[in-house]
Amino acid sequence: MLVKFGAVVLLTPVFLLPGVLVAILGGWCGQIYIAAQLSVKREMSNAKAPVLGHFGAAIAGLTSIRAYGAQETFQTESLNRINRYTRAARTFYNLNRWICVRIDAIGGLFAASLATYLVYFQNQKASNTVYVSCSAKVGFSGMILWWVRVLNDFEVSGNSLERIQGYVQIEQEPKPTQGGVPPAYWPASGEIRAENLSAKYSVDGPNVLHNLSFTIHSGQRIGVVGRTGSGKSSLTLSLLRCIPTEGAVYYDERNIKDVNLDVLRSNITIIPQIPELLSGTLRQNLDPFDQYDDATLNDALRAAGLFSLQSEMDEGRITLDSAISSGGGNLSVGQRQILALSRAIVRGSKLLILDEATSAIDYKTDSIIQSSLRQELRGDVTLITVAHRLQTIMDADKIMVLDAGRIVEFDSPKKLLKLPQGKLRALVDESGDKELLYSMAGLAQTAR
Repeated sequence: MLVKFGAVVLLTPVFLLPGVLVAILGGWCGQIYIAAQLSVKREMSNAKAPVLGHFGAAIAGLTSIRAYGAQETFQTESLNRINRYTRAARTFYNLNRWICVRIDAIGGLFAASLATYLVYFQNQKASNTVYVSCSAKVGFSGMILWWVRVLNDFEVSGNSLERIQGYVQIEQEPKPTQGGVPPAYWPASGEIRAENLSAKYSVDGPNVLHNLSFTIHSGQRIGVVGRTGSGKSSLTLSLLRCIPTEGAVYYDERNIKDVNLDVLRSNITIIPQIPELLSGTLRQNLDPFDQYDDATLNDALRAAGLFSLQSEMDEGRITLDSAISSGGGNLSVGQRQILALSRAIVRGSKLLILDEATSAIDYKTDSIIQSSLRQELRGDVTLITVAHRLQTIMDADKIMVLDAGRIVEFDSPKKLLKLPQGKLRALVDESGDKELLYSMAGLAQTAR
């Protein structure tokens, strides 16, 4: 570009000033374009994700949408999101046309003015000099304005880098340290002890757990109940250090804040309400690092109750070689829960947390899973169950009742049900299975 500009000035020195003027005009138009386009680009990027997210959700839940006859509602919502994106995109491309017209007009004006000067105001006949001058000035005007346009497009595209930078600079979890590696035998037991445990979901947010203090001995089965928003799931997240906490939690006499996160979380198994499965075979889901033989994996599946739900003659019977789609989409919720339980049995952690893991499955499958837990998780394995069904935890060693992030009751179900104004007793009395629950707690006579 500079060589072409030098050729124009050398052959037609009078066009030094117009050449500089063209560069200034191009830069001025570019600055106006940038000032408007950056904001529009951000708006378009923000409007694009909801369109794709809503479309993906509609495809994934197509069966439910049709079952409830909600096609028109989803279509209306989809069109609203598309309209919002289209408004931003239309403005974005209109601004592109705006800069294109002005850039091309400035370039054409420069080329036309130079050609007019060479033809009408310079006393020389057509020659190679005139041709070279015209060719160079057309090339220069096109290249300098093209350079301005590309620079502007580059700056606008930098909006994507802003979004990436925003993810890079978010708060990170603590990195592993040498001092955070516990002894090889840790944890030797599943004992959990909390002292004034408080937790919140953000550093500057309100506490969702307030000064919880409790002790869970190794091998105990603990049920956690409470109404919506009482802090049940927050308690499980705090044990895994997924949210900011205050106070101290000791896992096998070691403060979890002094343990590296990768070590802590690899020694605690949690079965969430909707377990995640990987795309591959069942064997790869149970043993992703190929550490166990098939006999161990089959024993885990049998202990979890999978084989009791399917007979030998079932077509499409699940085996270790069965293919699992991404997220376990080709399995029912109950089957996914059983596979998650099998994975927990294979891992052999001293602490197992069930975060309402059986809330979305039928009673028969729930009974099989609970029976498997009682038979397989013996000894020093501690089981914490966040209950959705009271039947799940009424035979537990102790029940922790949470209310507004505080422990209001923590004792055996038999003792708690004897409290006249007890929270657990109120929940049981409101249940339709009142007699069964009292019977499970060993208080059948009281129920009558």
